[in-house]
Amino acid sequence: MNIAVLIKQVPVSNDVSVDPETHALVRASSEGMINPADLNAIEEAMQLKEQTDGKVVVFTMGPPDAEKALRDAMALGCDESCLITDRAVAGGDTVATAKVLAKAIQLYGEFDLILGGALSADGATGQVAAMVAEELNLPHVVEIQSVKYKEDQAGKVEVVKKMHDTSFRIACAIPAVLSVNFGCNEPRLATLRSKRAAKSKPLVTYTNAELGFAAEEVGIKGSPTVTVDSFQPETKRSAKMLTGTPAELAKQLYDLIEEEKGK
Repeated sequence: MNIAVLIKQVPVSNDVSVDPETHALVRASSEGMINPADLNAIEEAMQLKEQTDGKVVVFTMGPPDAEKALRDAMALGCDESCLITDRAVAGGDTVATAKVLAKAIQLYGEFDLILGGALSADGATGQVAAMVAEELNLPHVVEIQSVKYKEDQAGKVEVVKKMHDTSFRIACAIPAVLSVNFGCNEPRLATLRSKRAAKSKPLVTYTNAELGFAAEEVGIKGSPTVTVDSFQPETKRSAKMLTGTPAELAKQLYDLIEEEKGK
């Protein structure tokens, strides 16, 4: 089974700068790491690879230093990687990003599954996987807990998706796109040997020269949504100690709630 994993390099800290014109994060201004939920997607991909003797290729879009995230992913066991890096396609919203990722996947080769983290630690829109599926005209299941391949059910995978207190087992035809919930498994750790091996694993770089998009199709120009402003919200916190009997405490809490509602 050949599997593509979509990862995103997110800032290590909140100390990042914002472009004053586009209001997008300036990712080159902060150290990056693999988005936490994407590590769970990598782990699911690795388990499937071990079960089916397949290949895992990891994709990301970002500045040139996003290569570090790809090398880190290959140190976890991914076999190959692809970096999409070009100012012509960068800086767009999730719609434009999904269009670029889908084209890169098609250009790279055929995959049985495409996995990605359900949410990113910076944007947390949870839309990219579903949009990639729409671009590729593939079935998709979002926010899954696990995925299994059963040899007696060729052409399908079984995914587990939770909604509130209920778990659903869904048989999904492949090829398909799945987004994986943060914390649904225990991501493996890289070893010194695997980190060394990752340095020599294949890494392909795509720019718009290979992708072939018109300027108005991708990036900021190709984004149907626009961020018009960004700001740091003001937070005001206060604490008030209450004393008294249970009945008195209940009355005081009620009065405080009513007071806040009236503001």
